[in-house]
Amino acid sequence: MSPHKPSTADQLATAGPLPEAERERRWQRLQELIAAEGLDALVLAANDYRGHKGTLRWVGDFNLVHRYGYALAAPGRDPSLLLPENLALQPLGRWPIEAAYARNLGTGLAAALAELAPRRIGVVGLGQVMKVEDYLAVREALPDAEIVDVTMAFERIRAAKEPLELEGAREATRIAEIAFERLLEVAGAGVSERQIGGEAAGAALAAGGEDLLFLTMYGREREDGTVGGHFGVPADRVLRPGDVHTFSFELIGPLGYWMELSRMVSIGPADELAQRLNAAVADGLQAGGDALAAGADPGAAQAAIEAAAAAHDTTCAYWSGHGIGQDVIEEPWVGLDVVQDREAP
Repeated sequence: MSPHKPSTADQLATAGPLPEAERERRWQRLQELIAAEGLDALVLAANDYRGHKGTLRWVGDFNLVHRYGYALAAPGRDPSLLLPENLALQPLGRWPIEAAYARNLGTGLAAALAELAPRRIGVVGLGQVMKVEDYLAVREALPDAEIVDVTMAFERIRAAKEPLELEGAREATRIAEIAFERLLEVAGAGVSERQIGGEAAGAALAAGGEDLLFLTMYGREREDGTVGGHFGVPADRVLRPGDVHTFSFELIGPLGYWMELSRMVSIGPADELAQRLNAAVADGLQAGGDALAAGADPGAAQAAIEAAAAAHDTTCAYWSGHGIGQDVIEEPWVGLDVVQDREAP
């Protein structure tokens, strides 16, 4: 297996840093959210779990690589960041945003909010991201303040992407395409998942990718004789002739936008079943894409995907999709029986 050699594709022309105009637009949208929700203070929670840290990137162009943190905003005041002390060693992003550091973030957050004397505090990530001990610290320091969840209000703000943001997603996708080019060069019978993952990850990093997650998925026989899906990080399993593997890449590009790219790869000629499943997936993707027009119901897209799969005498075994941006999972979600009620009117 030869080492990856940078090609012209590696020399990606990136879109450059997000401009000041984009920062001003986002900060203005936060002020509009504050006014619409009647808030005296806005807290945006983040942690380094994938899908929970994009708030800080959206507000302050800050990629939280470790632990957790908050962004704070108030009527007529620019946002600021509140981070753990040890993150003072991590450079901030390229936007001019103030950052404070605290040894105990719960105490620090409560103190920062107390300076505003808020009657109504909105929290983005109240249910799933904000730490319980931090919530309790704020509750104890401000017992008379109302604390409300404004996560969905924030999701509605960032769901519609500006042209520059779409280019950020395309930029990340181009990097993933480079990684898959390398994957196809090295994948084959006798090669381990771990070897493939190392080569693909190296290509993505060399092209400017960050926060890589590489997963492999394949069918595995269960104890009862049936075959079920298996996925996980690359392991020592060696690919064999006849295997059909799905390789999945998640990463962010230089502008901070996520992408997910999954593809099935047949190790040798594909049998009839593999070809039928591949056709079902291709038709499902086409049907879902056609159904996801502006203003469309996500549940309708799921139904279209299921119908396309059924035409091949197959069924969907997983929910179908979600929005993506500076978090790896954003609204809207596409998944009947998972995030939408199939029986809802």
